[in-house]
Amino acid sequence: MAPMDIMAKVTTVFMIAAAGAIPFILDQVMYFAAFLPVVIFVTWLFSVTGYTLKENTLIVARPLWTTTIVLPPGSTARAEPEIRKGLLKTMGNGGLFGYTGGFRNKKLGNFKTYATNWSHAVSVTSEVDNFRIVVTPDEVGIFIQSING
Repeated sequence: MAPMDIMAKVTTVFMIAAAGAIPFILDQVMYFAAFLPVVIFVTWLFSVTGYTLKENTLIVARPLWTTTIVLPPGSTARAEPEIRKGLLKTMGNGGLFGYTGGFRNKKLGNFKTYATNWSHAVSVTSEVDNFRIVVTPDEVGIFIQSING
């Protein structure tokens, strides 16, 4: 897995610092002071810690579990260095411990992402079931070759 990019690092540090500062802000509602640490913890639970590719299955490692994604027949992988152009978050995390969930751009349409560093972005697509995911492996070339054969 690629290390977090600068934006993810800044977002993560800012949110953790904000969670630490909230109890010291006067007139702060106490339930809000508890809410932000819970959001940070849950987001961390869903963060990506690595990938394993076995035949037609991608295993996404999380801090406490794995997510198994069966790649449809005919899946192809390609580097996506310009993935952020026109990128919209549709339902997901846009930088706290990485980028996970639903995103959209003009090139790929709607896709799910399990990413930490946009500069290592690789799309895995198949016309079967309109399958589209984006991951950020450390070794982009090796990952692409493993899928494309």
